[in-house]
Amino acid sequence: MEQQTSLRNLVIAMVLIGCIMAIWSIFVWGPEERSRAAALPAEPAVTNSTETASGDLDTLSPVELSDAITATQSDQRIEFDGPSMDGSILLRGARVDYLRLRGYYQTIEDKETENHDGEVVLFQPEATGDGFYATYGWQVADGGRLTNAQSQWALVEGTQLTPETPITLQHTVAGLVITRVVEMDENFMFTYTDTVQNTSGSEVGVQPYGMLRQFGKPDDLANFYILHEGLVAATGKNLHLAKYGKLEDGDDFSANTNDGGWIGLTSKYWLGALVPDQRYPFSVEYETVNSTRGQEFRAMSEGAVTVLAPGESVTSENRIFGGAKESATLRAYQDELGIPRFIDAIDWGSMFFWLTKPFFMVLTFINGIVGNFGVAILILTVIVKGIFFPIQSKAYQSMAKMRELAEPMKKIREEIEDKQEQQRRMAELYKEKKVNPVAGCLPIFIQIPVFYGLYKTLFVTIEMRHEPFFLWINDLSAPDPTAIGNLFGLIPISTDALAAIPLLGVVLTVGVLPILYGLTMWALQSMNPPPTDETQKLIFGFLPIIFTFVFAGFAAGLVIYWVWSNFLSMIQQYIIMRQNGVQTGLDRLIEKFSGKKGEAGG
Repeated sequence: MEQQTSLRNLVIAMVLIGCIMAIWSIFVWGPEERSRAAALPAEPAVTNSTETASGDLDTLSPVELSDAITATQSDQRIEFDGPSMDGSILLRGARVDYLRLRGYYQTIEDKETENHDGEVVLFQPEATGDGFYATYGWQVADGGRLTNAQSQWALVEGTQLTPETPITLQHTVAGLVITRVVEMDENFMFTYTDTVQNTSGSEVGVQPYGMLRQFGKPDDLANFYILHEGLVAATGKNLHLAKYGKLEDGDDFSANTNDGGWIGLTSKYWLGALVPDQRYPFSVEYETVNSTRGQEFRAMSEGAVTVLAPGESVTSENRIFGGAKESATLRAYQDELGIPRFIDAIDWGSMFFWLTKPFFMVLTFINGIVGNFGVAILILTVIVKGIFFPIQSKAYQSMAKMRELAEPMKKIREEIEDKQEQQRRMAELYKEKKVNPVAGCLPIFIQIPVFYGLYKTLFVTIEMRHEPFFLWINDLSAPDPTAIGNLFGLIPISTDALAAIPLLGVVLTVGVLPILYGLTMWALQSMNPPPTDETQKLIFGFLPIIFTFVFAGFAAGLVIYWVWSNFLSMIQQYIIMRQNGVQTGLDRLIEKFSGKKGEAGG
């Protein structure tokens, strides 16, 4: 009996901790995060003629700095255009520094109007103040750079880069002629095929390197505790992760691999990554650079050294990924190009990936049949409920019997003051009625990993982003757009504007779906045996109200799942309780309006 009491106390403690965290998140973490976001400086505009000279400005001499700035006046760009992305490559540094993702929009309004200017920009010029670009270069064996971010490449063939028309660049330095063929595919991958020819009269060791530079954190970070955003790298079968918070603190990283790999910087849905030549050994490393210009996040790679005799040449094939973390696309690159663990650019989770990946596969399969991700969520919920039906049935049977014992247990507490005697008598009552009071709790603990796995799947996968459901739900990845503050969609006020209102914003942003969740949670609780302790009864009574506010900020797809799950649980529990001869609140409601007394089944 003591173990049962301890378990009960543990459950109560977990509920209390969850409530405290929810309240703290609403009233403290949320306002703090909005305050930090409001304090960020406005993003400077991109200029066409005077882009800031890129590279290591803080380490350049005055003459070099002057030359670098002068070079911006004659910067030349080569446009690229494909089905999934467009933008331009800057010939100074041969860097991909402007990349726009086709079909992915900043807002749902941009998507509905197909606003090309509203598409997501992943790589952007350094002059924006939040620059992000990728490139490859060459260095000599001792680390001295042959090419860098300021090196001027010449266009020798092609006028525009498309999946059908590659371009050829060339750069000559220190008796070496570097010829670079740049290709792009129909998705999000660039291929840099470099041939380095030694035209000098002496032997030289050369080595390819890659550079991914991000100036400041992305402004679209979700900053959610269950989500990984920051450094992600694979060396063979090993995956390396470090969030932006750690990177800001100066964390560095380096690793060598003979089995392929890659390194990148990622946000919730987007990834910029270097994929060195997988045929040869290479190293990857990361460092944070602090300067007067702010923080710079650098992900780098270094390939194998090749010693070239006069007249000899070497060819290296390196890739740049810049795009959306689509599961099918990443999987195809992993399988077809032999890039290990590229699918794990998606944050499947370090503990429950064995659930999130299967959940995603099932959701995608169902969505391919029904053509609606929201309907796929409903069907998957039914499947999950079906799998757990035997366990939940036993739990509901135990709850039904516990409900029968509510009055006898209350009578024991009223008649017997001694606590030990109370526990002994209740233990006898449990034994006599063949009831295990813990049986109703066990399914909850068993299903916690499943619920978390599905929650994680729906939260991190881009396939749910901007996906409509029915009626007013036009984005399953965003919170319910209806709210108390906009009269449930009748007034054109966004939930973001309502959330910015101090204190009242918490109440004003509650929409239809969170209210439905609170009602179904209350209805489901009313079918369970009421707590005998008044404090517990008060806590559980407030839970539906608290979680209504908590779920107001959750993605609509997640709330739909929970509302539907609660509804199915209510049906299941009602049937089982009627089969066990227990009258429910619904039965009493029917009696009240019909004037007839219902009969429970045996």
